[in-house]
Amino acid sequence: MPLGDLKLESIAGLPVAHLSGEIDRSNAAELGDRVATAIDDHGGGLVVDLSELAFLDSTGIRMLFKLAAELKRRQQALRVVVPDGSHLGELLDTVGLKHAAATDHTVGEAVAALTPTG
Repeated sequence: MPLGDLKLESIAGLPVAHLSGEIDRSNAAELGDRVATAIDDHGGGLVVDLSELAFLDSTGIRMLFKLAAELKRRQQALRVVVPDGSHLGELLDTVGLKHAAATDHTVGEAVAALTPTG
């Protein structure tokens, strides 16, 4: 399996980070730093899409908690996309990510949750 890869895009003015491949101690810090550069001081938050992620170890989990803490410090939110039925969903539930970030099944759901209505 390939090492982790990151693709950044903006949807409805929100940064969306699509992570794929494997995230482990060899690349978690670098990927986390690259994702963090997408955070806008005046934005509504960040979407991290794990739909194409094959492997996530404890350093990758720590990266998600660190991103959530940074966004909270900026009074913003992290939404993590995990497809329905994914083993990553069970893993993230086990480690209590829901206490730091909400999860969604699609990027569209995550973006909608962070987009102001009205």
